[in-house]
Formats: sequence, C-alpha cells, structure tokens
Amino acid sequence: MPLKIFAVKTSILYPPRDNIFPLFDSDGFSLERSDILCIATKCLAIHQGRCVKIGTVDRRRLICDEADRLWEKNCLLTVKDGIVIPFSGIDESNGNGYYVLWPQDVTKLLAEIHGYLCEKFTIKNLGIISIDSKIEPFRRGTIGVAQDIFGFNPIKDYRGKVDLFGRRLEVTSVNIADSLASTACYLMGEGNESCPLVIVRGAENVEFGNEFSMKNTQLAKEDDMFGNILNFHN
Repeated sequence: MPLKIFAVKTSILYPPRDNIFPLFDSDGFSLERSDILCIATKCLAIHQGRCVKIGTVDRRRLICDEADRLWEKNCLLTVKDGIVIPFSGIDESNGNGYYVLWPQDVTKLLAEIHGYLCEKFTIKNLGIISIDSKIEPFRRGTIGVAQDIFGFNPIKDYRGKVDLFGRRLEVTSVNIADSLASTACYLMGEGNESCPLVIVRGAENVEFGNEFSMKNTQLAKEDDMFGNILNFHN
C-alpha cells in the first residue's frame, strides 16, 4: 500500500474546555487497520481544560511553573516532557484569549482515545501521536514534534544492519514519531486551517503494540551529544 497522509477538517474546540471526542465524528474521518492518527496537543489540552485566561496570571511565572527544567538566556528555553521547547509549550495562538498549556497524563488520554477509536472502527494496530510545533536552532519556521505516542514503537532500530557498502551500523535508529509529526504539523497548519487531525496510512515497518511510549526515544545525558551543551537547571 502506498503511503498516504491527509488532514481532516473538523469543528473548532473552544477554550477553556471542550470535548475532543465529537471531532472523531467529523465528515471524512475514518480509520483503517495499521493507521497512525496524529492529534494536535492543543485539542488534547482544551479537552482537559488546561487553559488559563490571559491577564489573570504572570506569563513568565506560568512558564516556570509548567517547565520540567529551565535554561534562561534571552528567552525562556525549557524542557517539557523530555522535549527542548520554548515557554514550556504554552501557546496563545488559537487560544481565544487563553494561554493553552500542554496536556497532562497524555499516555492515559491517548490510551482512552485509542480504545474508543478501535471499538468505533472495529480495528486493531492503531497508533496515535500527540503533536505540537516547535522551532529549531538556526532555522526559521516551525516543525512538528511528538509529545507522546500510544499503540506503536516510535523507533525503527538499524543497529546491527549494514549500509549500502556493507558497513555495520552501530548506533543508527530512525525516530518514526517525530518524522511523522513534522509532516502532520505541515498539513495541520498554524493559522485558521482547523485541521487538528492527520491520518497516516500505509506506513511500513511499524511495530504496533501498547507497551511503547516516547521513553523509547529518550537518551541519558551521558549518551546525548548535546547533553553538555545545554545546561538546564531544575
């Protein structure tokens, strides 16, 4: 099956709290076995009521409270859920006067959505990615990042395999979740597109199962080539 990736236009979720499940009844939304569904983190956050009215809190304090770790220079660069991202992922765009925080207990919420969708469409082997946009050093424009996943292995491991010239690979792996998240982010858009769902169909070499998480992608500081460059503090 050729790889297909397409966005689904839905109704708007309104902060500070709105139910995400009616989005899965949108026209044109259907799932097949071995699909991977990408969901904007903002929708998950609004579903949980993770919104704070602008003007009622100090934004800087809110960012610090939400961050897992901080690196402060000219702006607040933070680590949130194992991801280096500015401002703890807090966003004002499409917030209708609210700061929209990142969702909490995402694995649990994705598992709930996974169960609902597998039953609704009578399928197995469904993957789900919660995605947001972020920026990269020295690059203009946003790309997508997987905040969390459920239902599939986010890593394709090449260790032990050989390259075109027979050289055995020792450390190489592919981050499937972040790769798909970036494409999904492009299709979702950053403005008024109202396409918070993206379906990936026909992805090859994906290992499905409910035991995986984004922890499968994380490195210990001593194994991370950037670990000694970005000196974050708690």
